[in-house]
Amino acid sequence: MTRENTNKHYSLRKLKKGTASVAVALSVLGAGLASQTEVKANGEARDVTAELPAVMWKTKYTNELKKSTELEEAYKAQEETLLGILRDHSNLFKEKQKELNDISSQLEFKNAQIAKLVNDNDGLKEAIEGYVDTIQQASREVSAKQEELAAAQLQLEAKNAEIENLKRQDNMKAEEIAKLESEAKILENLIGSGKRELGDLEAKLADANAQKAKLESEAVILENLIGSGKREIADLQAKLDAANADNAKLTEEKQILEASRKRTNRDLEAARNAKKEVEAELAKLKAEAEALKEQLAKQAQEIEKLKDSKETSPKAPEAPKAPEAPKAPEKPEVAPKD
Repeated sequence: MTRENTNKHYSLRKLKKGTASVAVALSVLGAGLASQTEVKANGEARDVTAELPAVMWKTKYTNELKKSTELEEAYKAQEETLLGILRDHSNLFKEKQKELNDISSQLEFKNAQIAKLVNDNDGLKEAIEGYVDTIQQASREVSAKQEELAAAQLQLEAKNAEIENLKRQDNMKAEEIAKLESEAKILENLIGSGKRELGDLEAKLADANAQKAKLESEAVILENLIGSGKREIADLQAKLDAANADNAKLTEEKQILEASRKRTNRDLEAARNAKKEVEAELAKLKAEAEALKEQLAKQAQEIEKLKDSKETSPKAPEAPKAPEAPKAPEKPEVAPKD
């Protein structure tokens, strides 16, 4: 980029030097034309108007204008190229920004999802702890009921044995036997009720164990989901960091390109101004050349008149002085843009 700018500044300097060179050339040309108009000692004059080298200044004009136009076109092409690159960078920046927004949304959603999973997992852990308490309580109740049933069974067996002993005694009273049988019946009912309660407690214990196992399985699944989610979050965060880095790089490149485009705009404006100065100066020089040509033509006519007058008069008139050569116009100064 620095080398290209140096070449452009060099071209601007060449353009300005060319403008001044045309002015100097035409000034020298005017002096030369004036010096070519002379009167010979014998009074004969030579018309040099036809020898005016119009091609010389026209060529200079064409060359300088061509250089100026080429320089302007080069700056225009460079500006269009930079604008194209800026458009591409802007589109890429928009794509990266959209990608960044998408990743941020995914990351936010994933964080919320993980937070919900963690909350659900905490709830499962509390529920599991509750079932553990229930299972422990049910286990204690089952054990107590089993002990109660075992004791009742022993009492029942003792009553039955006592009844059998009384029945074998001849002097046993019917009231005592009936009382013992009633007590045995009560014990049997208690044992039956205890067995039903024990069955209920065992079913409750089995259900609590099943629920605990289910919750533990769900907790494992949630732990796996949380682990997977955390890995996804880490990947998304890495993508987010990379996208932010790309955006920062694109922003920096865009700023550099924008600065380069502004410099090119300034150079283009300088080239246009220089071209206008060249055109104005060359138009002025062209007008001066035309005026000089007319002046020389008039000079030639006067010389012809003097020649005719000399032929009719014994005394030759003095030859008119050659017109003064126009001064070289001041060299235009246009500082190159950095």
